[in-house]
Amino acid sequence: MKKTILIVDDDHINGKVFGKRLTKRGYTVELVHSGQECLDVIAQNSNYIILLDIVMPEMNGIEVLLKLRETYSSSELPIIMITAKDETEQIVECLEMGANDFIAKPVNIDIATARINATFNLLEMSERSIKAKQLSTVQSMVATYNHEINNPLTIALGCLRRDFEKLDEKKVKIAIDALNRIADITKKIEGLTKEGTEIEETTYVDSSKMMKLD
Repeated sequence: MKKTILIVDDDHINGKVFGKRLTKRGYTVELVHSGQECLDVIAQNSNYIILLDIVMPEMNGIEVLLKLRETYSSSELPIIMITAKDETEQIVECLEMGANDFIAKPVNIDIATARINATFNLLEMSERSIKAKQLSTVQSMVATYNHEINNPLTIALGCLRRDFEKLDEKKVKIAIDALNRIADITKKIEGLTKEGTEIEETTYVDSSKMMKLD
């Protein structure tokens, strides 16, 4: 996971110095000087970790945080607040509003990098967890449809492989019903690709997970 750090600080000098120090630590850094500039940047690309100063004119850091959290969760767009040491109430308020962490002024670069790295690590863990869940879902899907399709297919083939002269109406109906079941299953597979479809897992045998079909 590679994210750029976006520093939001109305103090041009402090922001520039902080950015240079982070760059020396190996980070890719961009700098803006107002809340609106931050919103404009994120509107174009949200692949950032934001270091957001609380005290800024026109639009303060809390207002920016609230605005961003209307669209992005803490895992989608990490935001670390930059605060003065005496802003305890604001720190608590920001964390309750969805800030990932905070860094106190004057900024200690070692503490800052430790908190930034911790945020990176949490994001990577979250991403790995999501991928593992997705893989589990795909595996469940494969196991389910392999089972659901194979059974009626076996029945149909078993009936149709008999000598055609010995086929009776009952056997033909069984085969047709089984093939119709396969057709229904393929429609369900197609339905799973539609947006908003929810997938539910259920335990089958030997703790194996399968998808629950209606």
